[in-house]
Amino acid sequence: MSLVPTMIFWYMKARLAELAHKFTNSPINAREFVWTKIHYQAPKLLKTNKDIYITKPDKGAGVVILNTNDSIGKMLDILNDKSKFKRLGDTSVDSTSNTEVKLQKRFLQIHRRKFISKDTYDRIRPVGSQRSRMYGLPKIHKNGVPLRPILSMIGSPQHELAKWLSEILEPVLKELSGNCIADSFRSAATIRELDFNSETTFLCSFDVTNLFTNIPLDETIQTCSDMLYRSTLTPSDFPENIFLEFMELATKSVCFSFNDVMYQQVDGVAMGSPLGPILSNIFLGFQESLLFTKVFRPIRY
Repeated sequence: MSLVPTMIFWYMKARLAELAHKFTNSPINAREFVWTKIHYQAPKLLKTNKDIYITKPDKGAGVVILNTNDSIGKMLDILNDKSKFKRLGDTSVDSTSNTEVKLQKRFLQIHRRKFISKDTYDRIRPVGSQRSRMYGLPKIHKNGVPLRPILSMIGSPQHELAKWLSEILEPVLKELSGNCIADSFRSAATIRELDFNSETTFLCSFDVTNLFTNIPLDETIQTCSDMLYRSTLTPSDFPENIFLEFMELATKSVCFSFNDVMYQQVDGVAMGSPLGPILSNIFLGFQESLLFTKVFRPIRY
């Protein structure tokens, strides 16, 4: 860091500290913090108004107020994609309790066959499960304010299983993260090292529309299996067929509700699931490895 930027940095730091001290010593007008009757009534009126939907934005802080019917329509546009979601019926077909019992029995069978330890069984065994639900966060930085579908999976029968599997997949993610840049500082440093005077150097960017929903789930699960069981990575201490079964249970068997209707995601990954970010990164990292580094090519049988 050169001398001039260093001096500016320390000046700004000292100036901010001075302003903070002045603010803490300034007198406080208590009347500014006294709520009147109308202050207490306003949140209740907003909460009971079914015509508006109050939420936070997809990125950053703030409050967004949407028309309820518009927000429901935008979500239904997403959920009506039959290649990604399956409509099951109203909430009377909710099978959360039945799913919990089935998973408990299956996990116990796998534990008794010595494929998973007692600690793992206790961790992933669902107890007191509750239904997953879907909601949308508005992308206020985009035209038309589209919604990003978020799956609230905490407490669901598959939640702890998904969390455990995300830890199992960490070595795979690390292996495929060679082209990833951790933060904006490293990104800036990498760009500064490029020689843009060269005719062979150019800068471009790519974006994936609805990344999580468009991840090919079967292909990504198979990639994870190939990396864990047919690469230089140390394989998991349970058979591949058990791993594949666990991945199916943690992704394709998750049912959720939206607007009093039950759905099931049959392809893609869900943002909100513990497996969502790691599967998305593994899929993109694998594609990059094929295009650039070619560190691993899956062996198909």
